[in-house]
Amino acid sequence: MNINIISKTDNKLLDRKEIQAEITFAGPTPPRADLRQALCEKIGANPDLVVLREINTTYGKQAVKILAHSYGKKESLMETEPEYIQKRFKMGEEPKKEEKAAEKPKEKKE
Repeated sequence: MNINIISKTDNKLLDRKEIQAEITFAGPTPPRADLRQALCEKIGANPDLVVLREINTTYGKQAVKILAHSYGKKESLMETEPEYIQKRFKMGEEPKKEEKAAEKPKEKKE
């Protein structure tokens, strides 16, 4: 994947950087997680604090244009981004009851 940063704007009021980039690739469009990881490596950001707001593809072209928001802290991200975006990137989720039960060792009754 080749990443070209088109613009980077610092939004101090919302404690985030707004990044527009174009990513070229070979083959089918990579999954959202791979695009986010590649962008984070390019800009040097924590993947847990980066949200891909838009991913636009063009028919017949092996490239996508991305609008991403990179936050300074998790609280800013949770306050600013809508719930559906947080769910999409699984931010702020608690482990499910089955996962919690699996973590606790079972006590033996005598």
